[in-house]
Amino acid sequence: MPMDNDTPLLVLCNGAARPTERATNDNEMSLDYLPMAETQANVRIGLPNFVRDVYYLPDRALDLLELAAFVYCADRMKSRGSKRAVEYHAWARSFHFVVKVRDHAFWSRKEVADCLSEALRFMTGDREYRFSFEPGHSTSKTSLFDDEQFSLGNACDTTVALFSGGLDSLAGVLDHLENTTDQLCLVSHQSQPGTVRTQRQLVMALDKHYPGRVFHYKFQCNLRGIRAAEESQRSRAFLYTSIAFTIALAFGQNNVTIFENGITSLNFPRRADLIGARASRTTHPKAIHLLNGFFSLLLGDTTKMHLPFLWKTKTDIMASLKVGAHPELISSSVSCSRTFQNLGTATHCGGCSQCVDRRFAAYGSKTEKIDHPGIYAHDIIGTSIPDREVRTTVVDYVRQARDFSIWSEDHFFQEMATELSEIVDYLPGGGGEFQRLELIRELCRRHGEQVFFAMKRIKETHDNLYVTVAPDSLLDVIHGRDYLKDPVSLLVDRICELVGPAIGKMFGRNPPKDEPDLNVKISGLLDSHRIDLRREHPAVSFAGGYAVPDHGSDSSDVLIEAKYLRGGTTPSKASEGMAADLTKYSQDKHILFVVYDPQRAVRDDQIFKDDFEARGRCTVLLVR
Repeated sequence: MPMDNDTPLLVLCNGAARPTERATNDNEMSLDYLPMAETQANVRIGLPNFVRDVYYLPDRALDLLELAAFVYCADRMKSRGSKRAVEYHAWARSFHFVVKVRDHAFWSRKEVADCLSEALRFMTGDREYRFSFEPGHSTSKTSLFDDEQFSLGNACDTTVALFSGGLDSLAGVLDHLENTTDQLCLVSHQSQPGTVRTQRQLVMALDKHYPGRVFHYKFQCNLRGIRAAEESQRSRAFLYTSIAFTIALAFGQNNVTIFENGITSLNFPRRADLIGARASRTTHPKAIHLLNGFFSLLLGDTTKMHLPFLWKTKTDIMASLKVGAHPELISSSVSCSRTFQNLGTATHCGGCSQCVDRRFAAYGSKTEKIDHPGIYAHDIIGTSIPDREVRTTVVDYVRQARDFSIWSEDHFFQEMATELSEIVDYLPGGGGEFQRLELIRELCRRHGEQVFFAMKRIKETHDNLYVTVAPDSLLDVIHGRDYLKDPVSLLVDRICELVGPAIGKMFGRNPPKDEPDLNVKISGLLDSHRIDLRREHPAVSFAGGYAVPDHGSDSSDVLIEAKYLRGGTTPSKASEGMAADLTKYSQDKHILFVVYDPQRAVRDDQIFKDDFEARGRCTVLLVR
């Protein structure tokens, strides 16, 4: 499939015809779940089973479920570009959906397509979502009860809530069942066997404790015979909420409840590259506002999505589960975003951002013994983290929490101004702008303090003074205080780890001819690791200083200069060159000097290093 993200991907759904202005196979795909004469079903959409559970749904609701499923499947089939790509140029994609529908009069209204497009663009971070609708779609009745006269009708004592099987949704469900007499309709999207099993087991436990009050509505949607090319799944929230509002419609409701903690919903980026869809916006207040506008058009009535946990942290959620009615269900919930990678009996990978958040929350709320460590495929606390990108996730997480806990009120508002501007106007409840901003700041401050408390408990619990700390483990991160270092320093440290040992081996028998040759060899070494370094340190970049034609205009954060002490090149001569480099490069660049000194011309390494590093904005690596 073409990977041009500038040309909209044409997605033909339900056997819709190709627009006359588009050439054949011009960056397109067809999505069908009902076998057609010309096509083969390539997605699974469990619409018939879903309708049988609710007896009857109007045409517009059936169209919505199919549309949301097609958007989700196309999202998974169209790659944003390799995660290893250095600059993520392909992240924002463009889509043009052509869908055959039943209620053509509704879907052909311009305001409907515009409202949906705006919501999806913000939620996913993609460039464009266009929709064209064709009339003439229909499906057979699913049963004798698939008729309006058998609709479920108005049920005022019913609450419709999203249910993923994660900690937040479990906590919300238990709280609701304990403190109300409502019946609870849990709505789930099911795409993977592990997720299906988790949700089924939890619902069975809930039904046992609260008989006759829990009803589980499941909607299957996944790719068929195709491996997903994209795992970010930013459009999944649209599918989930579409399922929920369809159930709400069946019960005569216009409200849906989403149990998600505020830190996850606001999801402030933890580093500079996490912009747009790279920082998930699935329950972001603005995304919720935009979706509410779309669903209000769809239902012909004002809809509202409630987020009762918006002012709670993950640690708050864990603490409430600990003292709640059934804390034994904690370890049965699944928060991992990479369940498809898990092996054996582990239900969590242990290294994704959700797993990291959950582990800190467990120690922050003193529930780590209930949230059994055996559910994690990898124990990041005491053993080396094999993937350095995961280590970066941990460092970013702790660094952000630290910032939240120590920033003053004014500094917080200044640093987060851009993100706050897209939140404050869409927050639920009353109060003025400053009151809302203060609520956000207090939520983040509390999260920061809880993470700090969790780190103290992790250190007290696992730091055995008779045992060496595993390198690159969470304990090692805590010991080394890596979260206190700026990203540039961490990148420089990593480059030194690569270059130092490699140069000694590389030139053990055949030393470089001259300094330019040394620079070329170092550049080649770093280029071979550039992709991994970019994954580990995505917020900063580096370049070989000698190769920069205009030093003042180079965009790299770190510039690398190699010096070769050989023959008549004395340490003082190398020092003069290094001093000149510090002058000629822009003041916002950090210079890494790699000094190759095979004959040990430098007599005192520390004095040589200190003379330069004391000036700031540079690091000296002596190699022999």
